Amino acid sequence: GKRKPLEWTKEEDRRFLEKTWNVLQSDLKKLLDEVCEKENIFNIDYLMAVKGEDNYRNMMYPEYKLNRHKDPNQQNIFVPTLRKLLVMEDLAVEAHGFEADDLIRIWAEQCRLHGIEYIICSIDKDLKCIPGKHWGMKKRELVIVSEAEALKHYYYQLLKGDSTDNIPGVPGVGEKTALKLLATLSTEEEYQECVVEQYMRVYGDDWEDWLLFNGKMIH
Repeated sequence: GKRKPLEWTKEEDRRFLEKTWNVLQSDLKKLLDEVCEKENIFNIDYLMAVKGEDNYRNMMYPEYKLNRHKDPNQQNIFVPTLRKLLVMEDLAVEAHGFEADDLIRIWAEQCRLHGIEYIICSIDKDLKCIPGKHWGMKKRELVIVSEAEALKHYYYQLLKGDSTDNIPGVPGVGEKTALKLLATLSTEEEYQECVVEQYMRVYGDDWEDWLLFNGKMIH
């Protein structure tokens, strides 16, 4: 039957937010301790990226991530507040105009340029486009992504797209087909030829526009 929506007092909201904030800080400390233990080091500097205002992908593609959070009642209204608290406490940096993932990629490239070791901590497999050490926060394991693996992963994504983010890729090409197409290839030129061939096959004269579109959304 019909149920009355749950309602909370401001005092209950405040207590919940305080508890969640404490859990978040505890989880962050635990994450840093795990990485230090795995790397056999005493301490580690870190940068955390969080969602900010605007995202060029939304301007390019209004349907971007449209299939996420369809029910506004299922969204956690405290998450934006927690992000703001992280920034105010100098624990995180807001990514304005793009995504937190983009900021992580920028930091990683800056580290590579200056010869600084880095470890990317995330639950997002899309970041495997970035070579280097990755700490998988779900499985709590360290994985090293080589330059060749990172490059291949990017072209793999160009083929299959990303259904989670509503990025089309090449219609009809899923994970298994994409892996099969790239399986015997090893150079970027070979990856490019393979991807272009698939885009031309599906998109015809519009292949280049779609390839550039998907590339900008995924990179």
